[in-house]
Amino acid sequence: MKSHKKRTPTAIGALSKNIHKDTTPVVLQTLAQTHQNSNSEFTTGSDRTPGGQTRHHHKVVLHGVDTLTITAGGICSPSPLVLEQYEIWNEYQEQYENNEEYSTIQIGNEWWEIYPYSSRHYKYQFRNNEIGFVKLFNPEKWISGASGKQQVHITFYSKYLHRHNQQDLVSEVNKIISHFVDNIHNVSVQISRLDLHTDITNGSSFLTQEQVDNTISRSRVRQNYYGSNELQLNESEEQFLKNPLSNNKGVSKLPSGLLDKLIKNYYQQDIAGAEHTIRKRELETCYFGKKTSSLWGKFYNKSVEVKQKNDNDTPLLWLDNGYNGEDIVVRVEFSMRRDFLKEIDNGEYVNFENGIKNISKLWDYLTTKWLRMVEKVDSNNSMKSVVTSFWNVVTKSFITPVTGAIRKKNYNAKITQLWSQGLGCIKQMIALGMNDNEDYYFINSVTAGLNEVLSLSYHNSEYEFRRRHLGIA
Repeated sequence: MKSHKKRTPTAIGALSKNIHKDTTPVVLQTLAQTHQNSNSEFTTGSDRTPGGQTRHHHKVVLHGVDTLTITAGGICSPSPLVLEQYEIWNEYQEQYENNEEYSTIQIGNEWWEIYPYSSRHYKYQFRNNEIGFVKLFNPEKWISGASGKQQVHITFYSKYLHRHNQQDLVSEVNKIISHFVDNIHNVSVQISRLDLHTDITNGSSFLTQEQVDNTISRSRVRQNYYGSNELQLNESEEQFLKNPLSNNKGVSKLPSGLLDKLIKNYYQQDIAGAEHTIRKRELETCYFGKKTSSLWGKFYNKSVEVKQKNDNDTPLLWLDNGYNGEDIVVRVEFSMRRDFLKEIDNGEYVNFENGIKNISKLWDYLTTKWLRMVEKVDSNNSMKSVVTSFWNVVTKSFITPVTGAIRKKNYNAKITQLWSQGLGCIKQMIALGMNDNEDYYFINSVTAGLNEVLSLSYHNSEYEFRRRHLGIA
């Protein structure tokens, strides 16, 4: 373990016996039956109009764990790394000055920022942009360890989770935990939060209000959110509408995209009377259940979100799984907390390894028992309601293998960010290390030292290792 500091030293069967709290049995569809069909039937489907015409073609372009928060602890001791470094971390927290850049430490093969302040009953916090956020209990109090202790708290980022399949994820998470505890085999690892999702293409539009209204849920709480209802025209489009025959040939050239905007606006309007127009806003997000509850779900327009958040990774994953680059992608997502997991299978899935290995069982319950989208709700017997083609693809999503590793891409933005961050740390170190304002000798010595270290890293194949870890070698 290495440390950089500014002022201190370096630092599949059926779940027929599973009972939910509402006493409803949780039964998994037999996977053997499902596999009798071709793989394409799980991943694709289409909705049809009453006349038999195809409306949309559905395809799973990504599925997996989107959020994972775990706790680890029990009757265990801090790792040698923690015992060696925690006094240095204490010193750093005491001496940190506002507006300083956070110090970084190396844990395993990864570099983490160490925060100069604590969080609730956790003493230390570490963050890695590619992995997640770690909170660590005060090691001086681990001696009173008990089975209920949660000495380590980790929230993993979505991009890290999508790099690993279910089997690899268990081993990779345990590897990270082992940096902080003396013996991983003595540690109880439990799930605090587990979010599962599937991304499915839906043609040129998001879900309709009718589809959402025909969704059957055990939650009585529903909330729908809509996008802006304003039609925005640029200057050239406005000029065209004011004077469509303005060009010198006497024939107008329709500005690119204008026709699509006008057609879209037409279909978003309901005429109510001769002088009154009501504009329909586009549905973007639908919630089922409260976000504060132990279980809730949502549908939302993922295509819109990736643009709003400048998310370049997710569309790359879609493309690797057959996305055509044009269709609207709908994300169906469920968020489960520990209280809910305790109610399934006598709490078996609270255990991290058991929960991850049985994701398909959890997904089956969520999409066949807790929430279903049907063609039409049968008010006499909702269980007789037939699910839509879209939902049929949703339920079978986790049977379908998908590519989850970020493929080689343009890292220019990341390189610029890392350069600025690294350069700032070096300048700060030089400013602290100079004997006086004229100590140019120290700058030269730092430059020579950097050259030596970087060259040595090349000859030791460290860059090759890092490139392989990034998936670009």
